[in-house]
Amino acid sequence: MVALRSTIIMLGVVLACTYVTIPIKGEYRSTVEERGATTRVPETCPVTKPSDPPFVPPSPYPTKPGLGSFWFGTDKLWTILRTDAKWSQGEKTFWWRQDWGRYQWVPTENGSKLTVAARRLDAAAPAPKVSKATSSYREQDWKSFLVGGIDFPTPGCWEITGHYEDGDLRFVVWVIAR
Repeated sequence: MVALRSTIIMLGVVLACTYVTIPIKGEYRSTVEERGATTRVPETCPVTKPSDPPFVPPSPYPTKPGLGSFWFGTDKLWTILRTDAKWSQGEKTFWWRQDWGRYQWVPTENGSKLTVAARRLDAAAPAPKVSKATSSYREQDWKSFLVGGIDFPTPGCWEITGHYEDGDLRFVVWVIAR
């Protein structure tokens, strides 16, 4: 009887410690995944995919950004995105413009004109902390660009907007837990 009771208690502990699967809008996810720990991008998050035909930056910038990523935007403002659309909660952002190609470093007064914002699409969330973009330069490929950062308060589906003078850019990413 004691052995049976111990077995039942152990089985209860094991079951209590496993992930519970719950239905959410026709999908099944574990409770850990529901909290944002999933690395699978749900179909309900309209992440940005490469355009067809793909955006190709003007010279002197490279036509292809590298394996696992793609350029997204227009000559007026573009960025680099990962093909899997997954970002971490603390992420760098990179921004380019055609007229910055003539600089070795984007002048401070030009860089301060870039505004970046983000909002969560799939749930209410506080605004993320967006770091001011600063100038950077890589001779071998990226040339002049601005680099900033976004610290997302929660994982989930996020829309990022960038604005610089006459250029606007909007894209969606899936943010995963740290």
